[in-house]
Order: sequence, then C-alpha cells, then structure tokens
Amino acid sequence: MRYSAKFVKQVFKVIQMKKLVGMSMVAPPKRRNINIRQLENSDLPQKRSEISGRELITLFPPHVTNKHVLYLHGGGYALEASPFHKQIQERFVTRFNLKVSYFDYPLAPEATAVQTLAATKEAFYHLRYLYPDDAFYIFGDSAGGGLSMSLAQHLRDEAAAKRPQKLALASPWLDVSVSDPRSSALEEKDVLLEKDLLTKAGATYAGNLAVDDPLVSPIYGTFENLGELLVISGTDEILYPDVLRLKEKVANVAGTTLSLVIVPEMMHDFVVYPLKESLQYVDEMGEFFAEDE
Repeated sequence: MRYSAKFVKQVFKVIQMKKLVGMSMVAPPKRRNINIRQLENSDLPQKRSEISGRELITLFPPHVTNKHVLYLHGGGYALEASPFHKQIQERFVTRFNLKVSYFDYPLAPEATAVQTLAATKEAFYHLRYLYPDDAFYIFGDSAGGGLSMSLAQHLRDEAAAKRPQKLALASPWLDVSVSDPRSSALEEKDVLLEKDLLTKAGATYAGNLAVDDPLVSPIYGTFENLGELLVISGTDEILYPDVLRLKEKVANVAGTTLSLVIVPEMMHDFVVYPLKESLQYVDEMGEFFAEDE
C-alpha cells in the first residue's frame, strides 16, 4: 500500500519521528540484518560474497545485461537498510533489467569513515573482478548518497579502471556538519531529521577525521570527471541546501554533468518511502541507469 506524502508527514510530526530517527542514529539499536534476511528469501537469482566481514549480494535480472548498480543505503551511516530499500533493489532488477549489488557496508559507531569507505571500495573492486565486462553505476540515498559521492571521488583520484560513470543520489547527505545556514530555516519543515542529532551522528562517523574532510563530507571534494549525476531532493528537508551547493560546484567542470530534480514540499528521502508520489522518481532513476550511454 502506498500513502500520500501529506498524510505521512503529518503522522511523522505527531509521533516526533525526527527525534526517534535522530536518537537511533546516535545510539543505534541492535543489528537485525533485516534487509539481508529478506534478500535471502527473494525469488531473484543472486550471488553472495563477504567483504571485510560484510555481505555483498548481487541480484540478477531475467535477461542478460552488463548494466550493474552498486546500491548503498541511507541511515545516517549508523542504521541498517530497511525493507523499503529491498523494494527499490528488486524494482531496479525486475522492471529495468539491471544487476543490483547491495553492500551491507560497515556502520557507525563500530566503524568510521575510513573503514567504511575502504570496505566499500573493496566491494566495488570485488564486483569489477567478478564482472569485468559490466558497466558500473552507483545508487545512494541520504548517507548512502554521501558515501556514493565519496567513493566516486576516491575511485577517480585513484584513476581506477572501469569506475562508475553514473550516480543516482536521493536526498544525499553531502556535508555531515550540515553547515549551510539555509538548513536551519528548513528544520521545522523537515519531519525526519533534527540537525543537532544528525550532526552528532555525522561526528561519530567522521571519527578522527575533520567533518569537512572529503572522505566524510564529499561536498568539500572536487567534482571533475565523475560522469553523469542524477540527484533528487525535496524542498522540505534540511539537506536540500547542499544539493544546491552541489549544483554550483558541478557547473562548468569538465567530465561531469548534473540533472537535478527538485520536488516541492517533499520530505527527506521521500524516494525510498512507499508514497504515491515517490514511485515515478524511483523509475526515473531506474531509467537513468537502464538507458544507453
């Protein structure tokens, strides 16, 4: 069942969802591996690997393809993937005939940015080894969007072969310090994120690195030669100003193009939630990956 965004936003306000989400990111609950267990029960063909003690699961579509998406979930770098992520993964596979590899990357506070990025890079190299003929892309929402951008910048700087040429990011968390002054004005409208708790989670993820280190906050990195970017954001989220900063930074750089989709009055990470309004944007990302380069 899909709900209207207006209804869900009202419910989230009543139950103070932003406080619950923020506290969970600062002090994560017991790990339950819900997404992994659900994927185990999926009817889709799959291959499983282990990278740095974490699961890497590739789902295969009904027809042969070399289009391959590395899927990095959101959750403040501290929370596990949800059943909503599984639904998108399977939709990419079945509707758009994409290979999709979900990496259960190391989470804070057990790991910090250095360990998380290193493991995610290792997962990408492992996929490239297993599927040398594939064209690789990355999907990331919220914190997964920040990790996707950091990974893309890192692979570019290493001059990695067969690095991803398309990134689709939903409500990406590009600056863990949420430093843009425009964010404060949006905090009341944001029904999912509370700035103080979010920045605490960001500082935990940063570990010994500065919060403005590009490994932690990729908005402070460089944006040349990253390929095609599709970024989707709502206007009622405190991370919205950072996608506007991204637009400014990408303008006129070589080797990178940006398609920015701004959806009025939508909440943070709305693309991932089962909303009536979100499915068209999930499909826009699927089409972005599936179209010929």
